[in-house]
Amino acid sequence: MRGGGHLKTVVLIMQRVSLAQGLMAKVAEDPGIQLCYEPDYANADTAIRTHMAAGALLEVSEDTAHDIGFCLALCAWLRKVTPYCRLMLMCPEGQAESVHRTIEAKRKGEIDDFVFYDASLDYLAASLQSL
Repeated sequence: MRGGGHLKTVVLIMQRVSLAQGLMAKVAEDPGIQLCYEPDYANADTAIRTHMAAGALLEVSEDTAHDIGFCLALCAWLRKVTPYCRLMLMCPEGQAESVHRTIEAKRKGEIDDFVFYDASLDYLAASLQSL
């Protein structure tokens, strides 16, 4: 690791395997960050603890299983059980309610940051590094 820094771990809690793989490949050469993929939202807190993650990116899915309400409730739970972990939502920009609720959650401090589905891999990687 450069300059005696420490490795930051971020857990990707999402169903999009190809996106997770793309992000992991994108940051593979960066010695300051590692990404871990967790497809099961029910294991989010365990994955964060196991990997001692400094951050987590949660995908707000476009289906009803892991919609904005579910993800915000999960973030509230994660804030209680893993308070050291910074939380970022990945939100579908085409769903007005999701966008509104995500922005409100950020404003209220319920999440630390958010990105939209249409963000480039470069932007996503940079956002995770600064999380």
